[in-house]
Amino acid sequence: MRARIVTIPVVLAGVKELPALEVEPDSDPDVPVLLFLHGMGEAGSSLNELPKVCIHQTPPFQAILGCLPGALVIAPQAPPLPNIDSWNWRVYVNDLAEFLTRRYAKRRIVATGFSRGGLGVLQLISAYPDLVQAWAVVDPQPARDEAETRTIFQRSFIGTKGWARYGIYRDRNEEGKAFSSLLFDQLPDRNRDAVELSHVDIAVEAYHGAPLSGDGSKKSLYDHLGLKFEIAPTT
Repeated sequence: MRARIVTIPVVLAGVKELPALEVEPDSDPDVPVLLFLHGMGEAGSSLNELPKVCIHQTPPFQAILGCLPGALVIAPQAPPLPNIDSWNWRVYVNDLAEFLTRRYAKRRIVATGFSRGGLGVLQLISAYPDLVQAWAVVDPQPARDEAETRTIFQRSFIGTKGWARYGIYRDRNEEGKAFSSLLFDQLPDRNRDAVELSHVDIAVEAYHGAPLSGDGSKKSLYDHLGLKFEIAPTT
C-alpha cells in the first residue's frame, strides 16, 4: 500500500487547489478508482488537517488498513470557505471531473460520499452522469433549495448505478425527508434502506462493509461498487 498527497487544480477565486489523500495498493497499478467525498466537519484549510478525511473510518482509512486491496482511493479535502457551515462541493464539481478523467484515464471510476460529501457525489453525477460506473451515498445532506433539488433530479441518471443508506439523520427536518424520498424513488429497493442509527454510526457501519438490511439480495456499499473489502486482522 502506498499513500501520498496529491493536489487537484481548482478554478475558483480564493482557492487554487485541493489537497487529496491517494492510497494505492502495491499489487496492480490499474485497479478501479474510488472517489470519496467527506462531510461538512471534515473540511480543512491546511495539510495538517488532511487526515480528517479518514474520520468515521471512511474508505481512505480502510485503504490504509489494507481492507481495500483492489482499489485506489482518492479523497480530496475541501476548505471551509466561506465558512464551515456554508462550504459546498458543488463549486468543485467541474474541477473534480476534469482531474478524474485526466489522472485516471481509461480506469473504472466509482464514487461514495458521506453527509455533505454524499450530496457532493449527487451533484457530481448529475453534472457528469457518465463519469462513474457506480456510486453509493451515506446519509447524504439534502440540497440547499428546490432549484438545486431539481437540478440533481433533472434526469433519470440514477437507476441501478446508485446505492443509498440513511440513518435517523433523514428525519431531522422536512427538507431531509423530502430529499431522501426523491432519492429513494429513483433507486431499486435492493439498493436502498434506512435504519435507526446515528449520523456517525451509519457512516462507520457502511464503510465497514455492512450490507443493507432486509433479505439477502441487498448488497453492502463495496459489493455494490464492485470492490473487494477485507476485514483488517486484529493483533
